[in-house]
Amino acid sequence: MPALERNILRLRSMQIVLVLFYAEQLKQKVLNLIQNTDKFHSRMVSGTTERAPKGAKGQVKKCLNALMADGAISTAEKDEIKRLIDYRNVVGHDIHELVADLSTERYIRASLDLAPDRSAAYDYEAADRLRHYLHLLSERQIKHHYIGTISMDSLTFISAERTLRADIKKLKGKIQRLADERNKKIHELNEQLKLEDTVGNEGYPDHPLNQYDDKRLTRRGQEICYRLFDKGKQPMAIAHLMGISLTAARKRKGMWDQATRPTVDLDSLPRRKFYRRDRD
Repeated sequence: MPALERNILRLRSMQIVLVLFYAEQLKQKVLNLIQNTDKFHSRMVSGTTERAPKGAKGQVKKCLNALMADGAISTAEKDEIKRLIDYRNVVGHDIHELVADLSTERYIRASLDLAPDRSAAYDYEAADRLRHYLHLLSERQIKHHYIGTISMDSLTFISAERTLRADIKKLKGKIQRLADERNKKIHELNEQLKLEDTVGNEGYPDHPLNQYDDKRLTRRGQEICYRLFDKGKQPMAIAHLMGISLTAARKRKGMWDQATRPTVDLDSLPRRKFYRRDRD
């Protein structure tokens, strides 16, 4: 796996740890605010019932609706909180899909190209958004006089959280530098793939006369390959242009470096033969 993809994988791994912790904290925060407050009111005020009692089905949904009914959160905030909590389930059950786009396996990359929506998309903002809503609900708790609970979980995790967030910040800078280098190389390769400076038959390096059916280069194809090297093309560009492997292009580059070639007339080279294939 190239350096850029390896560092992206490290970044996602750290963010996923934060997502798992923040999502569980946010879920418990939503439940505690409504359940503790309603339980207290039901004991102190006759005729008051709990809107999402413990053990009831869909407690998170009911508590989010209660927060919205109290004016503590908006509809948009409720929807995003629900999406973020559900994203934790994707992380827990379908983590392989969140790293599929970094795979070096040809089959996986081809499958994603054909059906990109079949794989869950990784959310780089999820950890920060979850943390945002944890702080937001803490502020709204005071404003709306909700009754919360004291937990040592945040204090227990705080050292790990600080370390992960610091490392994530460093990795983002490194990934940006690697991405800039990758984009520069892509730009250079695209320039190499241009054939405006070639003339005649050299303008068609993937011509059928340049290869046998098994992708081996003919004598004509070898000459075209060497002429492309003469024009300063790099092995990666030649591999794309001629439809050969990068290994084969690099091997030809080594042969070109050592060869002293006379001027060759392409028309004088032996032409490959095409055999008719009859189908029964």
